[in-house]
Amino acid sequence: MRLTITGLASQYIHMPLAPFCLKKAVDDTLPQVTTTICDLNINDTQEDLLHRVMATRPDVFAVCLYIWNRQCAAQLIRRVKALKPGITVLVGGPEATFSVAETFAEMPVDYLLRGAGEESLPALLRCLTDGASPADIPGVCFRTPDALHITAPAPVPAPRSDLYGEGWQTALSGRMAYVETSRGCPFSCAFCLSGNKEAPDARLVQFMPAEEALALLIRIGQSGTDTVKLIDRTFNCRRDRTLFILRGLIDAKARGEIGSVCYHFEVAADLFDDETLALLATAPPGLFQMEAGLQSFHAATLDACDRHTDMARLTDRIRRILAPGNVHLHIDLIAGLPEEDFSTFGHSFDLAFGLSPHQLQLGFLKLIHGSRLRTTDWGQRFAPDPPYEVLSTPWISYEELQQLHDCAEAVERIHNSGRFTLAEQLALRISGMRPFDLYLLLGRHMAAKQGRWSLDALTRMVYDVLLTLHVPQAALKDAMLTDRLATDNTGYLPPFLQGDAAQVKAAARSFRETHPEVRHPRIALLSNGSAIVAFWTHKHPVTGRGEVLFFPGTAPSV
Repeated sequence: MRLTITGLASQYIHMPLAPFCLKKAVDDTLPQVTTTICDLNINDTQEDLLHRVMATRPDVFAVCLYIWNRQCAAQLIRRVKALKPGITVLVGGPEATFSVAETFAEMPVDYLLRGAGEESLPALLRCLTDGASPADIPGVCFRTPDALHITAPAPVPAPRSDLYGEGWQTALSGRMAYVETSRGCPFSCAFCLSGNKEAPDARLVQFMPAEEALALLIRIGQSGTDTVKLIDRTFNCRRDRTLFILRGLIDAKARGEIGSVCYHFEVAADLFDDETLALLATAPPGLFQMEAGLQSFHAATLDACDRHTDMARLTDRIRRILAPGNVHLHIDLIAGLPEEDFSTFGHSFDLAFGLSPHQLQLGFLKLIHGSRLRTTDWGQRFAPDPPYEVLSTPWISYEELQQLHDCAEAVERIHNSGRFTLAEQLALRISGMRPFDLYLLLGRHMAAKQGRWSLDALTRMVYDVLLTLHVPQAALKDAMLTDRLATDNTGYLPPFLQGDAAQVKAAARSFRETHPEVRHPRIALLSNGSAIVAFWTHKHPVTGRGEVLFFPGTAPSV
């Protein structure tokens, strides 16, 4: 038997982990089955996807379904079945687990695996080989002459480190490494799939032993990848284990066992205690990156979502994580949650922005299969196709959500890019505007232009908008000049930011005469005639900005 598995990623840089878990399980129990992982992503053409699948000559084709690949997977499965009607097609993953009837109606699949597949997939393949019935296998669903045979999701085993072997590392080839050291979530947030507790052991978090997890993370940190991203739902839900792993990675970095790799964790910031925060403050800059979900500051919304968080403690912990300047932190908000209107969302935005995260991610509620917000009718309207994004609620209109989409695009391109940091700070200080109002304004201007924004066009738009807020032109130009040199290592400046060519040339000559050791300095002139010089020998490991010095020592007026 020849088995082909694909995770059908959203981008090439993302390499799904599930196919490797499944391959390891099959290889360990059914050595007679030849298993191939087909490295596909949804940006390939259907013709190319079909060609690459069929080149593996599969008898069984298995696809891991997610919200980002469901539609592409359905098309591919239909083509595979049209070309080879006798092939056995299996699907699994979060999109399949909680949409059994819909999936069988939409796709010509033979079997659907609910829950974890490490035990159910080998058991099913054994039945297919032996001609036995799979009816008693937990998690295996299939059509019968009269109906669908549906079982509860299969239990979740603890993650294992041995699947990150030679085959995984060869496939990784420098891409972002997704790693799992725990499974499950102790929380029950109504908007999240992990909040669904249908499986008997769903409240139980399964941990890889801390020593094994640390050794794995160090080993992967030596693989050549830039980022190791843990997909653990809440990395820090067990205090002692968190301390052990963080301390072990810090020590490994000090010993020179790992290089410039960054470890990314999803955390519940309110769970950090004083000892863990003190340890984090000692980490080398850039070693850790964290993502802390806020979702909303509106108490009624948090209650409606069964998200019980001490927000005062949460914000205190976020400030303390950020204070040393050594950990890159993302925080996020979700628009379209119950009880959240346009005004309260704006208040949440201002509070989140005021925490000064490196990135503020504005997401929109997805009514995903298996989440309690999808299975209950609270007046929501949402798209019927993946990713099932909310269109309106009793508290927020479609038109208001579109404004928030424009706002989110501006936040992503302007704030989260880090390209306009000084200009943004100057504008907020001079204008006295709320951050929410500023980004609504910038979002409207971005939405008014069709097509893509080049960096130069975006820079000019930001400059023009901020001038309307009565930001002094000279100070704004100085801030944007500094931002541009700090974030573009070419030293190129758009025409409206360029100074007098002869004066810039003279300043560059003067700098080179006094600093002959500096190679390829990027030099520009501020409004007061002094020069700024950008050095791109290295980027700051947390902010990603290059070093900018003021020569002979005059800083921009921000």
